[in-house]
Parts: sequence; C-alpha cells; structure tokens
Amino acid sequence: MWKSSFISGLGLIALSGILYTVERFIAVFEYIGDAAPVKIKGSGSYPSEPTMPGVFDNIFVGIFLILGLILLIIGLSKGIKKSS
Repeated sequence: MWKSSFISGLGLIALSGILYTVERFIAVFEYIGDAAPVKIKGSGSYPSEPTMPGVFDNIFVGIFLILGLILLIIGLSKGIKKSS
C-alpha cells in the first residue's frame, strides 16, 4: 500500500510541474502573438517581457502539488515503518 501512495505522490508532483510549465509556455506564446504584429507594423507598444504566471495562480497546480507532497510523505513514512 505504501508504494501506491509514494508513486501517486510522485505522479501528482510531476503533473503539477507539467501544468506549471505548460502555463509558462502559453504565456510566452501569447507574448509573441502580441508583439509580432507591433514589430511588423512598427507602431504601437507591447511589454518588454511576458507576464509569467505564479505557482499558485492556477488552483490545480497548488492542489496537485500539496496533495502529492502529502501522499509522498505518507508513502515514505509507511515504507520506513515497514522496513524497520
């Protein structure tokens, strides 16, 4: 049972990292989409850097990260107790 908690925890942490990375990619692509027409026309303005999302801007990233850490700790504590 402890292995499933441990693996689920690792999976949820990885999923939260993937979601966060995808959000950052989307922010960069959105910045490129906003800046390209301005650069082509030569008029207008755009921000100098893309606005990057924070870790807890998407609620699912935070939930998956916290739940993954909890499951990881539970799995490790049960695995250590079982091996002793």
